[in-house]
Amino acid sequence: MISDGAEILKRLPRAMPKPATRIIDWFHIAMKIQPMQQIADHVIRSQSGLAEILPTIGRDIRAVKWRLWHGRVDRAIHDLEQLLASLHVWQGEGELSMSRLHSLGSQLLTYVRSNRSAIVNYGKRYQAGLRVATTLAESAVNSVIAKRMVKKQQMRWSLRGAHMLMQGSDSRDE
Repeated sequence: MISDGAEILKRLPRAMPKPATRIIDWFHIAMKIQPMQQIADHVIRSQSGLAEILPTIGRDIRAVKWRLWHGRVDRAIHDLEQLLASLHVWQGEGELSMSRLHSLGSQLLTYVRSNRSAIVNYGKRYQAGLRVATTLAESAVNSVIAKRMVKKQQMRWSLRGAHMLMQGSDSRDE
């Protein structure tokens, strides 16, 4: 079972009739790392005063991503903790980009720690032809919803109805 790390889904495998393993969707991990990479790349290009430390920060972020892709969670956590410690120094210097990078890194660290047991070797799964993300299912759901929201559709959903469907409840739950 591939999930985004939502707390309610952590208990779902135990409720399944057959044994199930929960895996964090790679897309959700990558989307937490991407803004960190973008900020580091931007700061490297725009600020010469931090030139000697910034290339290592960009490299360290890529290393954390690589370790997570290959299921090396403990090492990724260790590297992320070290990265946050070095960013903390720059955060105190009033560097806004560094503060944002530190904030995003802290959020990623919390996410990885709380989902540690569900982070697998995505590279190995991908090479074996197994799914690493829910992109196909999410795309299908979005397609169905988009089709039902078209004005000329005979059985068109209301905005409220579509929202309630996405929340997994109906109007009787209110």
